[in-house]
Amino acid sequence: MLEQEPGSEPEPHIIPVTDHHLSRGQFSDASRFVVDRLADQGYPAYIVGGGVRDLLIGIPPKDFDVATCARPEQVRRLFRRSRIIGRRFRLVHIYFGSEIVEVATFRSGTPTAGHAHANLELSAAGRLLRDNVYGTEQQDAVRRDFTINALYFDPQSETIRDWVGGYADIRGRVIRLIGVPENRYREDPVRMLRAVRFEAKTGFCIDSETSEPMRHLAPLLATVPPARLFDEITKIFLLGQAQNSFQGLLEHRLLKPLFPWTQEMLVSEKAETVRALIAHALAEADTHIRMGRAPSLVTLVTAFLWAATRQYVEWHEKEGMETLAAMHRALATLMREQQKHVAIPRRILEQVESLIVNQVRLERGVSVPSAARLLTHPDFKASLDFLRLRVESGEAPHTLWTDWQVFSESSPTVEAGDGDPQPSRRPRRPRRRPPRAS
Repeated sequence: MLEQEPGSEPEPHIIPVTDHHLSRGQFSDASRFVVDRLADQGYPAYIVGGGVRDLLIGIPPKDFDVATCARPEQVRRLFRRSRIIGRRFRLVHIYFGSEIVEVATFRSGTPTAGHAHANLELSAAGRLLRDNVYGTEQQDAVRRDFTINALYFDPQSETIRDWVGGYADIRGRVIRLIGVPENRYREDPVRMLRAVRFEAKTGFCIDSETSEPMRHLAPLLATVPPARLFDEITKIFLLGQAQNSFQGLLEHRLLKPLFPWTQEMLVSEKAETVRALIAHALAEADTHIRMGRAPSLVTLVTAFLWAATRQYVEWHEKEGMETLAAMHRALATLMREQQKHVAIPRRILEQVESLIVNQVRLERGVSVPSAARLLTHPDFKASLDFLRLRVESGEAPHTLWTDWQVFSESSPTVEAGDGDPQPSRRPRRPRRRPPRAS
């Protein structure tokens, strides 16, 4: 942030278009319309955040957000196709066909210690539960997470307004938290995951003061609602930088709060094969993104939990339990406990269980009577693909996969597909007909 003369009003560093080379035309028509409409009504507004950052870096933005001094209710009255959302942060979503422009009111951040406010709520651990204390543009910039996410683009003048040194950090390829890192992580522990995600996405380096507190503050992720952590892992692993993101989680010791059994297996005597299997699954997810295909979160979660499940199965087998029964028992335990960390939707967990159980069936080989029946299983192709990943990582014999591949190709009961998991097929309940009128 720029130094100010005593008693003077703070001013942002104004970066002209001749320096940053962004133009109005690079931003969506919808985002420009929202800013112009707000400005015409006397509410200064700017395009802010990831859209500005990504254009400066040369990455295609996925969306554009707007920040303004107008309150949510005032924004809502100006745009017919809009609605107010959120409790933790009250925002306005404005709809333009398939595009949604998210509009946030300038916020002032956390008040000083001891200052109560009805629109701000903190947990006992200091986590920010609600932040609807409105303020100025400068206050809004300072309360954002990283400097590279706090640049305000003015479409009318085509200038960038920088309050926190974000433009210099983009040029220096640095990810830096605004404020005292430990305090900012305690306000919202998810910022640690965001730092890792931005590092993988941008190729920038995390500033040492920003990264240093992560290792001892990682347990704070346990205070974050598991459903919110699920949203974060989808962003981390399904946007094309899964391999780099995973390495970042390991480096900063952030994997254990998300997938504790995966972390446990990565430091066991089986670590080499576990790491190889996960590496192949992550690489395949990134390859799918580059090819314009949707990566499979089911396959990734299966890779994360596979080794731990097998470990549990071995323990149950030593107690005399049959393998398939042991697998079901292990899955019931692991899935229940995993949900306490990351709330993976049940529809995904059902397919993960299916892929894992099918590995036991595939390991019996093609000569058993039930082999032909397995070919008709809705998740057979996905299960066979996971077996291939196990083979590539050295965790299963190559002949097992080739035998099944030949067997499936020679069978007329299975049509060719892309191998992605299919939803479980359940019989539909017959609709109840209303009684006839007498």
